[in-house]
Amino acid sequence: MITVISGTNRPDSRTLVFARHYVRQLELLGEEVELLDMADLHHGYFAGKMYDPLGSDGQLLKWQQQYISAADKLAVFVPEYNGSYPGVLKLFIDGISVIDYTGNFAGKHVALVGVSSGRAGNLRGIDHLADVFAHMGAWVLPNRLPLSSVEGLLTDDEISDAETKKSLKQQAEQLIAA
Repeated sequence: MITVISGTNRPDSRTLVFARHYVRQLELLGEEVELLDMADLHHGYFAGKMYDPLGSDGQLLKWQQQYISAADKLAVFVPEYNGSYPGVLKLFIDGISVIDYTGNFAGKHVALVGVSSGRAGNLRGIDHLADVFAHMGAWVLPNRLPLSSVEGLLTDDEISDAETKKSLKQQAEQLIAA
């Protein structure tokens, strides 16, 4: 199973549009897929108790089991927030690492997609995130995909740019083959 993560809790984000498209691509390629949208997650676990594995929030444990433990591979879509990736994604990774540090990402292949209104496609943010995943034992695919000036790639909340669709499909195929 592949988990696709939309790495922002901003409601109705453009990042989610790209993540949903990727989910459809993976399904068309015959893969079982789950979508984890950070906007759907409550963040009540953000407290000192999140660092106590015995006091972990039950909902956080459920997300960790459903979306991370059950996944063989991950595709993570991250918008640019202050030159990096959103804190909500870091908070989620930190929270689940207390539950099962070695079992979350170790040995799993991870595809990264940066989403940005600017011209660099969040290259810096996906590099930061690649370092985090590598530190936790994941295998980050070398084809990190920066999507730049994303407003011009969308029409009515759908990807309208043919090259972007092609790039996303190629990366999905690489993730499946990994």
